[in-house]
Amino acid sequence: SVIAVMIGGKGSADVLNAASGAPSSAPLSAPSDYGDKINSKASTSMISGDFTSTASDPDGRDDGRVHEWRPPYPRLCAYHDVNSLGAAWSLGLCPSWVEMRPTGASQAQSPTDDDNGDGKQNDLLTSCPNFRNEIGCEPIRRVALSRQTKELVVDAAEVEGWQREHTAAEAGVLEDVSNVYLGGRLCAARQPKNVIEPQDLGGYYYRHCFAGRPHIEYFGMDDELGPIAVSIVKESDDSHSQVGERKRKSGGSSSGDKSAVPVTSMIYRMVIRISELKPIRLAIPEEMLSEPAETRSTRALMRELIELTCPRIPFSCLRPALQSHKIEEMLMKMDEQPMYTRYKIGVLLCMREQSTEEQMYNNEFSTPAFEEFLDFLGSRVRLKGFDAYKGGLDTRGDTTGTHSVYVEYQAHDVMFHVSTLLPYTSNNRQQLSRKRHIGNDMVTVIFQEPGALPFSPLAVRSHFQHVFIIVRVNEACSENTTYSVAVSRSKDVPSFGPPLPPGATFTKCADFHDWLLTKIINAENAVHRSKKFATMAARTRREALRDLAENYVGPHANDGAARIASRLLGGSVKRKGDKGVHKKPAMASTRGALSWLVDVHDHSLNTRVSCVLGLSADALILLERPSGACIFCTPTHSIIGWANTEMGLRLYYDHSDSMLLRCVTESGTDEELSQLLERLQAVTKGDEAKEVVLRRPSTAHPWGFHLHDEGVVTDVEMYQTAWKAGLRQGSRIVEVEGQNVATLSIEDLAVIVRERDCMRLLLLSPAPDGSPRRGCEDPNCPAVKGNEQMLTPDAFAKQPLTHFTYQEMFRLRNREYSQGSSSGSFEERSSYRESTSASKNNLCGTNSGPTLSSRVAATFGIGGGGACGLPPRGFGLGAAHSSASVHDHICTLLNPPKPLNRALSDELLRLSFSGNDTLFGTARSARESISSELAHCQVVISQLMEDKRQLENSVQKLTDELAMERKAHDDTRAELDRLKAVDS
Repeated sequence: SVIAVMIGGKGSADVLNAASGAPSSAPLSAPSDYGDKINSKASTSMISGDFTSTASDPDGRDDGRVHEWRPPYPRLCAYHDVNSLGAAWSLGLCPSWVEMRPTGASQAQSPTDDDNGDGKQNDLLTSCPNFRNEIGCEPIRRVALSRQTKELVVDAAEVEGWQREHTAAEAGVLEDVSNVYLGGRLCAARQPKNVIEPQDLGGYYYRHCFAGRPHIEYFGMDDELGPIAVSIVKESDDSHSQVGERKRKSGGSSSGDKSAVPVTSMIYRMVIRISELKPIRLAIPEEMLSEPAETRSTRALMRELIELTCPRIPFSCLRPALQSHKIEEMLMKMDEQPMYTRYKIGVLLCMREQSTEEQMYNNEFSTPAFEEFLDFLGSRVRLKGFDAYKGGLDTRGDTTGTHSVYVEYQAHDVMFHVSTLLPYTSNNRQQLSRKRHIGNDMVTVIFQEPGALPFSPLAVRSHFQHVFIIVRVNEACSENTTYSVAVSRSKDVPSFGPPLPPGATFTKCADFHDWLLTKIINAENAVHRSKKFATMAARTRREALRDLAENYVGPHANDGAARIASRLLGGSVKRKGDKGVHKKPAMASTRGALSWLVDVHDHSLNTRVSCVLGLSADALILLERPSGACIFCTPTHSIIGWANTEMGLRLYYDHSDSMLLRCVTESGTDEELSQLLERLQAVTKGDEAKEVVLRRPSTAHPWGFHLHDEGVVTDVEMYQTAWKAGLRQGSRIVEVEGQNVATLSIEDLAVIVRERDCMRLLLLSPAPDGSPRRGCEDPNCPAVKGNEQMLTPDAFAKQPLTHFTYQEMFRLRNREYSQGSSSGSFEERSSYRESTSASKNNLCGTNSGPTLSSRVAATFGIGGGGACGLPPRGFGLGAAHSSASVHDHICTLLNPPKPLNRALSDELLRLSFSGNDTLFGTARSARESISSELAHCQVVISQLMEDKRQLENSVQKLTDELAMERKAHDDTRAELDRLKAVDS
């Protein structure tokens, strides 16, 4: 993916200097005002009810209220998680600004609102005021330029209902402090799509890094900010050696050699809790402080850390906490409060011609279709004596029914409140014994039978039911059972995944089971993020902080006369001019996320979006302003390079997908850009791209290089056009004539190559070990061809390594491909077999006509063929050989042009041609390879035929047994009929 960065609205120096006469580049699509200077004051840094704002100004207003929170040193503070980064930049909801009003289903009946709904409806669901519907036509927001977004432009009116990419939705912790490798080195298209959107997983930061270790706590009360709690711990950090080791393994650039030296430094980890705001978890390297910690007191150190991280906190109000283990327990409970692993979900049966709440509650008995759905949803459990999560049901006296439905999914406990399994009261139409459970659930599943009327939240009266998931059965209790799904959520509830596919219909299978449970869990998590519940949680946190600040603080420590005088003066004894003596931030010294204010080009909307970019040692994320929603996330190992152009800095990741952004600065310098490039060099395996211009005398002259279908250069012909221009084996082409390779098909690329005699390429150099830079460790990833089939890390690890290394592709071209693996080229496996067979015939002195490889090359008007003993190199851009004889190949290899200085065809030089014996030895090897492959195919075919015969025998045996069972069944039925006749 490509990210473009500009400083102060001015284009930075173009480091991609093309040779004179190069064709003009086609710029990436960008809005007309993309080059405007960022100096207007249009938006607020705090959410203002308009979640779709794309303003880029750092300052702003919301109903006359100004919020000025911003990190004073964003490149000194390394943030631990997404929520901490958003809180430091004042992103997201401010609970104190929320106006209390009816929420949930009751909000649809509020006469004070003029919201008429989104107008989306179908047979399952109708449009409802103050609710937003999801029926399967919602777009997925893809910020980067890729195959999915090259022609996608979403109407701005649809923004409220769009879905995020699964990689952005699951972004949580940015700094791994658990030292556990979670795997997942594949591209985003191969990752699981049904992801449980994380809650505030950074809440475990205090437990992992503070609890049980020597650390200090400071509590205080401020008239403006309210209760405050600050925790600080000092620990060693081996980020230098970790980053260097990662770059050595991944073949990173040499610019990170300094960080490769094992260096142990010290860092200060902090947790800043301010009243109702979300906690800020971060780390600061000790070397960034103005003075060594050994030369000053704890209080002076604390003061400087507060000034670096959050200067709005008046240090004079903070006092040291008492030494008590209870304080640790209270802080851990407070930080981990927003994380939920237990859910209670309501399930209502809606029969034919029903749609109202009263009708659904008064369905006394279940139906076969409903029973089938409940068995599919979870396990039927006996409530009496049930020792797992009970979800508010009675597990002693059966007062809430005898059975219920329960499921444990990915460490989450879900108890379903099923209407037909709860007690039924015949003389009470409201069915309060059922409604007191289901009516207090945040998420409700409405099961509709065929013929049911469309559901509307207007039919439900509840302040707690915020999300309704409607499931309608089709062809119930059959082999062709399917379920149609629709979702309705309160407009205060943010959208959540996984998204509904087009058509919104699922077959009864394990994939739908996982999708539905993931959707249910994400729905309740999204309700907790809504204004009402976020406000209640914030107030609970504020009261807990107030209790700590009032009851668990001690007196100031006696730090000496100078400290006492400083305290009496109400500030630091440092002179005002001493404040800016902090050292230049070291981009490789921390694993947490450093931050930049940027403008990003959103390819889904074709517009500019203001974001905060966070770049840690593990991930790069973009948080939209002012909502704080994560709209993009990619791991750093997937970033393969960048290019600093007149449009800005372009960042490439995965399969050369790209994103465009620019830094926003008030100083008008390129300092932020330089720091961003330095950080990219330190934490990724990518490198800066360079521009190469190829020229040929005419379109009939070959270019002289061969491409893999991802734009990887697999071979360069000696002394041809590409070789003279500097193209080398292992390079990766990311742009051709200003067009991203990720958006081009094979046919599009062939047209460009065939019709031009001057071609401008933007390419990434190979890694130090000669392999191409890859964002996905699968060289034959099907996502390149549009197949996004998921491959789990376990399945990926079980595949043969020889098919997933380019070194084998480069150096062992004459080795046969294993059964079931693709050739990794533009041509299919059949092309390789046919071409190899033709090469065999040529070596034997026969002429078998043009191979498939040469026919493809002739079709595209480019050179084809390959060297002796080598299989075809896929989409050949090499020199055409006028003769197919062995003698011509030998002469070409033994008498190359002088001087002999091969840069990329080194493997041909390694073939020591020492006479005819070597030549015919190579021919014999090729012939033996063909024979071996044919023998292997014959063995496989024999095994398949034997398996087929065994399966046919098994089918016949089962058919005979079934016939016998039917006969026995008929005999039993006849005997029963006879006995009934005798009794009568």
